[in-house]
Amino acid sequence: MDQPGTFWPDFPADLLEAVMTTLPTIDLLSASCVSHDWLHAVRSSLHTQPRLFPWLILRCLPYPTDSNHSIHALDPYSQTWLSVPSRNNSTVKQSLLTPYFLHGSTRDLLYKLTLSQMVISKDPFGCSIKMEAKGPKVWRQDPVVVEVGQWVVVVGGGTDFDEEEEEGAVEVYNKQTGTWELAEPMPTMFEGSTYATWLSVAVSDKRLYMIEKNTGCVSQFDPESKTWVVTRQLKPNLSVLKWSIGIVGKERLLLVGAGKDGGMMKVRTWEVDGDTLQVISNNPEEMPTEMVDRLFPNFNSLHEDRQAICSVEVRGTERGGYMFDPANMKNGVVMYQLSMEEEGRRVWRWEWVPAPATVGCNMMERISVGCSPVTLHEVARCLI
Repeated sequence: MDQPGTFWPDFPADLLEAVMTTLPTIDLLSASCVSHDWLHAVRSSLHTQPRLFPWLILRCLPYPTDSNHSIHALDPYSQTWLSVPSRNNSTVKQSLLTPYFLHGSTRDLLYKLTLSQMVISKDPFGCSIKMEAKGPKVWRQDPVVVEVGQWVVVVGGGTDFDEEEEEGAVEVYNKQTGTWELAEPMPTMFEGSTYATWLSVAVSDKRLYMIEKNTGCVSQFDPESKTWVVTRQLKPNLSVLKWSIGIVGKERLLLVGAGKDGGMMKVRTWEVDGDTLQVISNNPEEMPTEMVDRLFPNFNSLHEDRQAICSVEVRGTERGGYMFDPANMKNGVVMYQLSMEEEGRRVWRWEWVPAPATVGCNMMERISVGCSPVTLHEVARCLI
């Protein structure tokens, strides 16, 4: 300690690296500034054990007309929230992006979509822009927007009711050619539920999967052929009232169902074959009861009509992710981790994470939810 800039000169490099693997991501930033040895240990630890588990990112707008928003990002390695108030969001390109997320196979990004312009961010915090292009042909109010390989797919949400087909219109943007093309419209099974609010989506490297939350109608869209390949209704359990889907691996889906069974709220998961859209096993896994009770703390005291609208949404990647009640984010989220076996992927770990103290305090607050792996550079640039 006598030499300036030297810390723990006899501390073994491999042990220092091992210590770095246990630190929360936010603390790695401070550690990397201690000395060159510590910086090397941080980089080495991230190379040896990459932090690929996705973060949950909440973007909150207090009022419908308010352009300012706050960011809450959950670091899964420490299960702590990093929060940035709206006054500190100077890095967010407010003029180019909305606080809503485009869903991708590996990460969710911010976007803006109008008839004249489409803008997509490079990172999940909106600190830089990855792509700007002309907008689609159909004006939409609440569409599903996803990125599938070289394509951006925009589904539903059309507001031109003079032509009924506009409501379920599908357009595909080819990033290589810079052109929009009309695709086969949404299947008739989704009629009346063409807005993103009523749909849950999952994205692989080649396909878009979409399920109607109330009916369990699910379909698979191929952006290359611009067609809906398979459409069916999934109902492995008749007590389920709300459905959601996520990714568990290559062409494998995680089907999540929430409903009342035996007088109690249950949340179950099934694995679904992404090619056939068939449930692989009718033996579901259940979210632990104590975590279901935390997501729905007053469920048994609600009227049946109110119980029927309770739902669980899922956001994640093939490593794991998060389940939550989108209408009551203040109740917290459940983090789940998937086994890494290629066959028979399953949820092997559940963790409860409380919501940030300020989330859900305002009745007018709107919350957009994204899920994405986050690099140390992105944390330093966007959250500090």
